[in-house]
Amino acid sequence: MVRPFKEGIDYFPLDTDMDQDDKVAIIEAKHGIEGFAVLLKLFMKIYKEGYFYEWNEREQLLFSRRVNVNINLVREIVTDCIEEGLFDRNLFEEHRVLTSTGIQKRYLEAVKRRKEVRFMADFFLIQDVNSVLGNSKTAVILVHGDGNEVNVNNNSKNADKSTQRKVKERESKGKESKVKQSKELHAQEKEPAAGDDALVFYQQNFGLLRPSMSEKILAWIEDMGDELVIRAMEKALEQNKNNWSYAEAILRRWSEQGIDSLDKVEAEEVQFQNQSKTKGSKSFGNEKRDEVIPSWFNKQKKSLEKPRQNEPLDIEHDAIILDSLVRMDRSFESIISGDFAKYNLSPDDLAAIKENDVSALEILKSKTKLRAVGD
Repeated sequence: MVRPFKEGIDYFPLDTDMDQDDKVAIIEAKHGIEGFAVLLKLFMKIYKEGYFYEWNEREQLLFSRRVNVNINLVREIVTDCIEEGLFDRNLFEEHRVLTSTGIQKRYLEAVKRRKEVRFMADFFLIQDVNSVLGNSKTAVILVHGDGNEVNVNNNSKNADKSTQRKVKERESKGKESKVKQSKELHAQEKEPAAGDDALVFYQQNFGLLRPSMSEKILAWIEDMGDELVIRAMEKALEQNKNNWSYAEAILRRWSEQGIDSLDKVEAEEVQFQNQSKTKGSKSFGNEKRDEVIPSWFNKQKKSLEKPRQNEPLDIEHDAIILDSLVRMDRSFESIISGDFAKYNLSPDDLAAIKENDVSALEILKSKTKLRAVGD
């Protein structure tokens, strides 16, 4: 369906006795001040967008996060608002949009100084446009799904001229206009691609997307953007970690280090690769260290090393040592240049251990498996 341009307004009229309206009073009686606040926030969002608000799952999650109210409570409030007639039931059931005759009248009243105002024909609820516009010459134009436009207030000379001019322009464009419209319709009907939608990427690679997980991912999308969230999940999959906790540890580290674009992510990856190439030439024993190692750590390390005579790789022993180093906030460079060089660890691995998203033992086991496959 062709989506006409929808322009919001900077303010909207709010009656001082709004809370005395029976419909609003019912919402406040059922849900307290939170119910009133959510309703007011919904009005603000609607008028900011124009005259309606598409109430799909994604918008519900985002709205819930912005107002800091549990999503289930928000849904209950909206349902009660529809029951009370604050939003039109038919349009909600057919198109999942929040609007009403009153909302559209107040919107039209606010924009009646414009030369013309467009409404989607399927959403239009106002029966008598002229009673709202009065002497205004604003052209109210309904846009249908096929792109056809109809002027509904014929008393406007500006509207007649504008509509006639647009008809001539459409006729002159001919086939070119139809081809363009067809492409737009095709693009709108396509499902969102996993390449630019983090929620879709999660569903296709990690599994079922539950509401609680959606809220977490949407929070990171707001902070970092879809691209970085998707890249974090890709890095988790590259390490054979198909769980959100590992990806979230990566995002948390990026946020702390000010990494806020794919370019910065790529720069960090190049730096890590360069360090990995040169770490074999550095000797952990000869490296100058200003860090102070606690005596308990040295004792623990010696006690663990005693039974390790000519044994193959002791992952459990290394995991204990690695976990201790991470908890002591040892630098990434000092860790990978020592006994752990053989595991090919990354900063993301250490971040995940520090945040308790995965254990050091799990990380080392996965690295061992990856190395075995590579060999």
